[in-house]
Amino acid sequence: MGLFDFLTNLFKKKKQTNEVTFKNETPVEETIAPVNEEISVPLEETFTPITEETNIIPEEETPVAEETTTPPINEDGRRFDLEIVEAFKRYHSDPSLGIEIEIKDDNGNLINSHQAYTELFNEWQGIQSKWDRMSLLYQFWDQSQFDKLEDWQVIERFVKDRYPKKALQYFEEKMSDKRHFIKEELVALSKLHRVLLNNPIAKEYIETAYHDHPEDDAVKVEYATVLHIIGNHSEKELSHQLFNEVLDKKIQRNDTESVFDCFRFSEGYTDSSIFAMLYLMNAEADNDTWDYVAEEYYYCPVFRYEHAVLLAQSENPMRALAKLTSLSQEFPWFRTALESTIGNIKSVRKQLNSPDFMEKELQEFQTSLKNI
Repeated sequence: MGLFDFLTNLFKKKKQTNEVTFKNETPVEETIAPVNEEISVPLEETFTPITEETNIIPEEETPVAEETTTPPINEDGRRFDLEIVEAFKRYHSDPSLGIEIEIKDDNGNLINSHQAYTELFNEWQGIQSKWDRMSLLYQFWDQSQFDKLEDWQVIERFVKDRYPKKALQYFEEKMSDKRHFIKEELVALSKLHRVLLNNPIAKEYIETAYHDHPEDDAVKVEYATVLHIIGNHSEKELSHQLFNEVLDKKIQRNDTESVFDCFRFSEGYTDSSIFAMLYLMNAEADNDTWDYVAEEYYYCPVFRYEHAVLLAQSENPMRALAKLTSLSQEFPWFRTALESTIGNIKSVRKQLNSPDFMEKELQEFQTSLKNI
């Protein structure tokens, strides 16, 4: 099949297996695990700017307000109970991992996670962004799980949480003396350097993995991704062939409803922000579909930049510049995003006749640009 032949396929879902049970007589005491330095939740996308050459009258020069309606506590509680389990699986980079959290109160009665961890739950409720909530839950799991992670899982934990510089620091302190890397480490290090936009270094790691493990699906997907980014013509053809082989296998398992589900965290998923982006573009996917897939690749600066471009082109400039702003804050080494954000801020100033609009952010981005 061709690279984009599955865009309209529908599939059934399959239940995951493998179970891990946590049983606690009382809620876990929260102690800080050694993660070198404190991790703060990144800024949410709350700006309300306008892209250049777009004539829009702003409603207010204030951050976008969250929805005024608050779901009932039981609905929020159910969502929290699901997300804390999802965060555990993501934290361990294992979508097939089953987990049952069993907690009892002082009287021996079973209680839910949101009832046991009320302080965490209250903080979680105040966060709008899916990945900012995940970041909070990652910090929670750091307390009991960080020392149990393998090196490659630590790299993934930081990369997926939008802290690639911490992942690089961990590598330099804990892994740089290794003579041989296992395939999982090579894949994780390739992803790390892609996020840092060091694609040639990413290629070195993943070429080694592919040479030693050419039939491994995770290796093939990452190798295909890197080849698509910086490969020559024949390498790009190989890239599409390799990716298609893995995607075919995923689809034939009949555990997804559409091709876009294949890119989301699930057993045997195709973890490629670049190919996810290509499928969305080729399908001319709407904003809702982009948002659906974007939840998976919020850690990828290239994906987020292209998402912002789409929003600008689809007459959604406020969200576009908000995304560019948060992107430039979280990935200050991404020159293209910085230049676009600076240009958009200046354009908005002209439209609003407001020379001080986002002055603090503008100075921040100009400084970051000089430091690249």
